[in-house]
Amino acid sequence: MGSSRPSTPGLASKLQLIRGYLSLSQAQMVERLKRQTLPSPLKVYAGNISRFEKGLREPAPLVLLAYARTAGVAVDVLIDADMDLPSKIKLTGSAHKRTTSKTANRLPQQKKNKA
Repeated sequence: MGSSRPSTPGLASKLQLIRGYLSLSQAQMVERLKRQTLPSPLKVYAGNISRFEKGLREPAPLVLLAYARTAGVAVDVLIDADMDLPSKIKLTGSAHKRTTSKTANRLPQQKKNKA
């Protein structure tokens, strides 16, 4: 019973790539993860992000789910070493909805100004 669970090959680099694709600081990544709709609130901090990306610690399943939803990929893409992340990560979740609604609100104003 004293054995530790095996590490997930490639997970740390995938998590680092996701944050890099989104151009977020570790603190911003925490906020993005916490915005995801999950069965229970996340308890994750910027220091956790650093340890995840260095492979010093593996995220809990709900944190992995939040990462997957943030990146718009299935969880198995994160944990399967034989699967690669897509070349572009899309904004998902509440951040995407806010961006879309802001853009939608701006477009009619731009059209009115040009007319």
